[in-house]
Amino acid sequence: MKALFEYTDYRMYLKDVVEDRRERGLPASNRWFAQMLGINSNAWLTYILQGKRTCSAAAVHKLSALLRLNANEKRYFSALVKFNQAKSLNERNESYGEMENCRKCGTARVVGSDQYEFYSVWYHSAIRSIIDMCPAFGTFEKLGAMLSPPITPAEAKRSVLLLERLDLIRRDEEGAYRITDHTITTGSHEKALAITNFQRETMKLALEAFDRFPKQERDISTMTIGISQGALLKIKKLLQETRNSIAEIAATDTGSDRVIQINMQAFPFSKPLSIDESDS
Repeated sequence: MKALFEYTDYRMYLKDVVEDRRERGLPASNRWFAQMLGINSNAWLTYILQGKRTCSAAAVHKLSALLRLNANEKRYFSALVKFNQAKSLNERNESYGEMENCRKCGTARVVGSDQYEFYSVWYHSAIRSIIDMCPAFGTFEKLGAMLSPPITPAEAKRSVLLLERLDLIRRDEEGAYRITDHTITTGSHEKALAITNFQRETMKLALEAFDRFPKQERDISTMTIGISQGALLKIKKLLQETRNSIAEIAATDTGSDRVIQINMQAFPFSKPLSIDESDS
C-alpha cells in the first residue's frame, strides 16, 4: 500500500490498512480492532470508515500505537484526522500545514503539493493568463507590474518556476514561454482546501476593486431573494451554465489584452424556515 504521507483522507488510509492486513493473512476484523483499541463497539471501525463517526484524539493515539507508526507518522496521522474532521477553513489550513511539515521530514515525495501551491495565492493563475497573451513579457519586474495589485519580481519569478514545474508553461525554441493544454489536478481534499483559499483571496480583492477601479471597468451587483430548495438547485444549474458560456467566450476571444476575475456567489442569509414560521 501507499506511504501514509500520500494520503489526504484518513478513512481511505484505514481502509487500505485493513485490506493490506487481510492480504498478508493478519487479523483485520472489526472485532479485532475493537479489542486491540479497548473499544466496546465491534461496529466502531465500520462507522469510522463510513463517516458515521468521528475519530477521537484518544482513538488516534491508540491507532498510531497499534499500527506501529513512528513519531513523524504519528504527527501526520493526527494532523490528517484533524484535517478531514475540521469544521472551519482556518482549522483545515492549520492541519494541512502540519501535514506538509511532516511530509518534509519524511522521505516520500507527495504528488499534489505543487498543484496545491498553485491555488495558494491569487496571482499564479493570473500570471499564466498574462503569459498566454504576452509570451515575451521581458523581466520579472515587468511581469509583476502587469498585475493589479502588482507583485514583486521575486514573487513573479517563483510563480513562473511553479508553472514550469506543473508543466502549465514551457519555453519555445526562441526562449519565450508558451502555455500548455494541461489542466491542474489534485487530490479531492487538497483541491477543495486549495480552491477555497483561492476563492477567499479573490473575494478580498473584489472588495478592494471598489476603490481601485472606476465603475466602467468593473461589474459588481447583488440580489437578496426568498426561494425554495428546488429553486436554489435551478439557480445553481443556471450559474454553472453561465460559467460555461463565459469560458467559451474567453476560449474564442482573439483580442485578449487583460486578465479579469469573475466571482459568483450564492449563500444563505437565513436558516430554512418551517411551514409555521413562513405562514406567520
